[in-house]
Amino acid sequence: MSDVEVFDSRRCELGEGPLYGRDGRVWWVDILRSRVLWRSVEGDASGEVSTSAHVGAAVPVCGGGFVACLPEGPVRLVPGGGEQRLPGYPGDTGGLRSNDAKADPAGRLWLGTMAYDERPGAGALYRLDPGADALTTVFTGLTISNGLGWSPDGATMYHIDTPTGRVDAYDYDLGTGEPSARRTLAQIDEGHPDGMCVDAEGGVWVALWAGGAVRRYTPDGRLDRIVALPTPLVTSCAFAGPRLDTLVITTASVGRPDDPHAGLVYAHQPVDVVGRPADCFGG
Repeated sequence: MSDVEVFDSRRCELGEGPLYGRDGRVWWVDILRSRVLWRSVEGDASGEVSTSAHVGAAVPVCGGGFVACLPEGPVRLVPGGGEQRLPGYPGDTGGLRSNDAKADPAGRLWLGTMAYDERPGAGALYRLDPGADALTTVFTGLTISNGLGWSPDGATMYHIDTPTGRVDAYDYDLGTGEPSARRTLAQIDEGHPDGMCVDAEGGVWVALWAGGAVRRYTPDGRLDRIVALPTPLVTSCAFAGPRLDTLVITTASVGRPDDPHAGLVYAHQPVDVVGRPADCFGG
């Protein structure tokens, strides 16, 4: 077990998707309040950006700014306000919303969906290649498409469909963006795997919804350590700071009005491991 401290005390209903930007700020989303929040690593400045609808994730763009993943698909957040639509989700998006999303090391945007009522099989995982005019459907039949990550060499992709309780690993072709040879990295029975990140040594850090913790797994699937949080709805994590040596952890307060620890963003110092810079979308 390890200690954590509060990084940001603004209470999120459904905090998610933290990342460390090239601007020296930590960014994350509050999905159900349609906002993207940020705070400087030093903690002396903070702010937020409103979105036009529920925002499942914000992914940095290599040329600057962010892509926000909304219920109908991704949009580019325009400096000074406004949104520029990118290719949307195919088919009827009624009752669905975006969930976790990330860029891969080659600059592709990966984004998943889920149903608001969490009905089984309604979600999918998509890929948007830079310059493409349509999303590529990669996986269908998902329930809560969630955590994404890649090994430091880009040869392994990780993905979580939360109700399965698994962290899945795939061989990954960085040249084509095609995953193959699915296998289970970890099966989790205490809490539900949510968002995740990968550190510089290839360790996989998994946030546990209803589990009150973040777990680190080695690349061969061995449980390495547990970081305990003071609230159960732990949603995601990412490394931040100039040395990428601080693990930032988001949580949710939905359904927990009397929990003063719920919905805050926390920080943990692993001491012996650092993260990797956030990959950016090249579109």
